[in-house]
Parts: sequence; structure tokens; C-alpha cells
Amino acid sequence: MFVRQVTAHFKPGKFDLLTQRLEKDVIPLLKKQTGFRDELSFFDKDKDEAVAMSFWDTRKDAEKYSRDTYPKVSKKMEDVISGTPTVRSFEINNSTWYDIHA
Repeated sequence: MFVRQVTAHFKPGKFDLLTQRLEKDVIPLLKKQTGFRDELSFFDKDKDEAVAMSFWDTRKDAEKYSRDTYPKVSKKMEDVISGTPTVRSFEINNSTWYDIHA
């Protein structure tokens, strides 16, 4: 299993719009992607910071999303995100949520 972590700062006063966009636009797109498993989003309103983690069956599935769909997602979020988000990828070796065979 594989995870993509996106960290970004949202513009002041844009928290509600950010969470609405995630619910109405981003998550439905993710659910249509091959290999997509789950999305977790974390927010620190004091620092205007958001961290989103998407879980994928394989690195290949995550990379396809990153290449084909993420640019569209990033474009949709331009007016609520400040600067360029940081994207990191990790292989998951242990989990209590999913049956993972490393």
C-alpha cells in the first residue's frame, strides 16, 4: 500500500471553502481513481495549514493519479491555497486499518 501526503497553507478566511471543495470536488474525483482506498485530511487553523493523505493500492496507482488528475485538483484549489503544496510519497508497511502485506 502507498500514501501520498500533500501539505499546504490555505489563505486566511478560506478554511470553509477549502473543506467544501475537498468534500464536493476532490473526494469524488479520488473515488473514481483506480487503486484509491481512502483520504484523510488534517487542519491546523492556527497555522492555516492543511495535510491531506490519500491511500492507494500501489505506487503505480498513486503516480497515475499524480500525473493525470492531481494537476486538475491543484488548479481547482488555487484560490484557497497559498503557495505551492508539498507532495511526498510513502510506502506503508504497517496498518491497523488495512490488511497490508509488506
